[in-house]
Order: sequence, then C-alpha cells, then structure tokens
Amino acid sequence: MDTIQKDWEFFITIADEGNITKAAAKLFISQPALSYRLTQLEKNFATPLFIRTTKGVVLTDIGELYYEYAKDMLNRKKEFEESLLNKKDIVTGPLYLGSSSIYANYKLPTILEGFIKEYPHVDLHLQTGISSRITQLYNSGDIHVAIIRGSNYPPGQRIKLDDDPICLVTSKSKTPVDLLTTPQIRYITDVSLYAVMENWWKINYKHPLTSTIQVDTMATCRRFVQHNIGWAILPRMGLDPFIDTIMIQQLIDVKGEPISRETNIYYHEHDLYRKPVNAFIEYIKNYSL
Repeated sequence: MDTIQKDWEFFITIADEGNITKAAAKLFISQPALSYRLTQLEKNFATPLFIRTTKGVVLTDIGELYYEYAKDMLNRKKEFEESLLNKKDIVTGPLYLGSSSIYANYKLPTILEGFIKEYPHVDLHLQTGISSRITQLYNSGDIHVAIIRGSNYPPGQRIKLDDDPICLVTSKSKTPVDLLTTPQIRYITDVSLYAVMENWWKINYKHPLTSTIQVDTMATCRRFVQHNIGWAILPRMGLDPFIDTIMIQQLIDVKGEPISRETNIYYHEHDLYRKPVNAFIEYIKNYSL
C-alpha cells in the first residue's frame, strides 16, 4: 500500500472516530505515530485539517473537502482494482458482507464454509452486529450484501432466508415462573424486536413490567434464564441445544397467529457485475436453507 493511500485511510479513520487515540487503536498503530502523520499532512497543505478540542477533533472546512476527496479516491482505486480482477476468468476480488449477529452465529458459518470451498479466491470481508447497524452499512455502501432480520426492508433486491419464531423462554424449574413478579431479562438488540416484546406484553397483561435486567448478549440472557434469574423473549434460533434446561413457548399475536421474525438477504442489482457478489447471490439461491 502506497503512502498516499495510507494517508487517506488514516485521515478518514480519524474523522470518523472524532478522536486520534480511538483512531490509532482501530488502525493498530501508536497514537504518537498517527499524530505525526496527521501533522505532516497538515504541513503539506499548509493549513489545519482538524480543530483540536478537549473531547477530540472536528474537521475544518478544508478538512471536510479533503475528507470527501480521500473517500472518493479510495473508492475509485477499489473500483479500478476490482475491474482488473473481474477481467480474469476465476471469481476473485473482495466481497463485503454484513450479517445480523444471531444469523452469523448459528447459520452463516455453514454457508460460508461451502462458499469459500467453491470460491477460494474471493477475499471475504465480514461485519456482524444488530440488524439496524448492518442496515446502515448497507445503505451507506460499505457492504455489498446484507443479511438483516426484521421487516424494515432497505432498498434493493431481497431473498428471504427464513422465518424465526419469537418465543417466551423460562427456566425448567419445579416452580412455574410468574411473569408479573419475575424480572424480564433483556439483551441488546434492535428497536423493532423491543417493540414486539412490548406489544406482546400489553396484549397479554394489564400491568406494566415490574422490573427488567439488561445484559449485552443473547447468550448471557439465556444463561440468566437457565439459572431462574428471570424470563426472556428470544428468537427460536439457537435454543435447541438448551431444551433440557429451558421451556420454550412461541408467542401468539392478537389475531392468534404465531409471531416470528424474518431474515432476508439484500443486494443491489448494479453490484452483480462484481463477480464475488454475483457468485455469492447465486450460491445463496441454490443453497438448501
């Protein structure tokens, strides 16, 4: 990678993070080294590119112009390199993929194992997170393909992967769990799933929740339920290995229909000219989900 490209990437990361220390950690270089590179860059332009504050850094007007320029040049370089690679017969080049964390945990590894075996020259870049975050990456063009849960459909082509039941999960204890007096265990997820939880509660109970316990992951949430600390509303995906210690009951809506959450894969038609994207979408279409 040449020095100019490194400067572009360093500069963009500092601007995105708004903090030199955080940017250095993300770039895996020391903070003094990154500060030096930034200082040299500003000397070359003979003007400040950032305003330094006690909370971090903010782009100047010139910095804003350089930020857009650097992003544009990196995108052009990436597109040129991909065009060169795509002229070859073999499927090669980068595939930028984003996936919901739960799908990445339980379903995606098997899919990717087969895809990589069939297309070993594809350079896979994967980001995982809650669906709202993956949607942001997809809408901003940072990823080519997005695996997103829920019914807030972003633009582009869509392939449905599955419907995952949403379930009430309690411990298999000798004493039945009283939801009115026992805390609900919640984990960090999308607002849309929180809305499902709250709507179901309002339909079935007149009284508000007495208390909730907030944890960071679904695995922690499940473990709390297994130890009878509280109850939870969880996707069915990934619960089968724990049926000896938990009780699982699918939620029903006001019409008596089972509540579920769909998973879809999204991509843009214009990205199919990229051989890795086209290969992955065709692989998914032919994959036995």
